[in-house]
Amino acid sequence: MNEASNFCKGFCYPTQSVSDPVKTKLKYIPTGRDLEIKSMPLDSTHYNGLTQLDVHSYYGTQEVKVTDEWFKSKQMRTFIIERSSFAGLGKFSSRWLGDNFSEERFMGYSVSGIMLMNIFGITFAGSDICGFIGNTTPDLCAKWHTLGAFYPFSRNHNNWGQTPQEPYYYEDKEYEKGVKYVDIMRNAILLKYSLVRYYYTSLFMVSTQDGGTFYKPLFFEFPEDLNAYKDITYNIMLGKALKLSINSESVY
Repeated sequence: MNEASNFCKGFCYPTQSVSDPVKTKLKYIPTGRDLEIKSMPLDSTHYNGLTQLDVHSYYGTQEVKVTDEWFKSKQMRTFIIERSSFAGLGKFSSRWLGDNFSEERFMGYSVSGIMLMNIFGITFAGSDICGFIGNTTPDLCAKWHTLGAFYPFSRNHNNWGQTPQEPYYYEDKEYEKGVKYVDIMRNAILLKYSLVRYYYTSLFMVSTQDGGTFYKPLFFEFPEDLNAYKDITYNIMLGKALKLSINSESVY
């Protein structure tokens, strides 16, 4: 988490308030949610004179850029996972899609979300497998591990106070007679390991030579094929040589 956050709803103290806040003048509010929840007031002024309204998303990217440059100055290789982002951040960092919910629809959203990150220049992106907010189920967690095997970046990530969701917690749970959920998750993880060299090479080519995207709609690779425009979230290209056809609502 690398947002400019103060965990207040805008200003933390009355003396920090302004008489005519800019948030009341916005013609469009993304998501419809108060943009100052757990965040700095949009009227806050940064060192360069720009307001928080201007640089909210860019702040996190600049923070990551400076961090990446520091490690490189020490001849160290960086691996940064961040949440707040702006187009082009992929040059400095990887990204996860933020706090999601333990629901099938959010598993489905992850497919288009990772595609969008690639379009924005953030190729190494992924989603919290099994869901982050709310209690998951063995069935959902197994499906999500299977889908997550094809994410560029994979992790099983859980919120405080939720039901544990590490694969070994499902040792005694059966999907069907003779097939345990833990075996489905184990196979998914092994599948991901078997693909790591391909992922690594493809992402290296994107970042150093070819440019473009890694996790993308089929039509990105075959723009002349009209069939490639059908069922976009079920037909994915991983790099130039691997096609993934998957129903993210029922993945095994």
